[in-house]
Amino acid sequence: MADELNEKKAFLTWEESVVALQTDAGQGSARAQRLLAMRYLRGRGVPKDETIAFYWMQLAAQQNFALAHRSLGELYENGSGIAQDITLAAHWYRLAAEQGDPIAQKHLQRLAQPNT
Repeated sequence: MADELNEKKAFLTWEESVVALQTDAGQGSARAQRLLAMRYLRGRGVPKDETIAFYWMQLAAQQNFALAHRSLGELYENGSGIAQDITLAAHWYRLAAEQGDPIAQKHLQRLAQPNT
């Protein structure tokens, strides 16, 4: 059943897929929440809105979803949808790195380097 649904979603337009993501995100799917956040962050199928992107990313991260942890760290590091906060960025990167996310590990290493 889930595979059937995923196959149907693969053929949706950007706008149609946003409706499907909003439904799944509203039902608590961390994956859908992160994907919806990325749509708002990039303005794909929805108007670009970093504040809404941050909202959905935070919901996904609260569910211990490593990819959302890293993405939330990136939002904090870049000041996208929230005030820039390197300490919080490192916190979220660390949570993702502890779950084995190699990109988050690289972000942590980079943040630990003194500025030259």
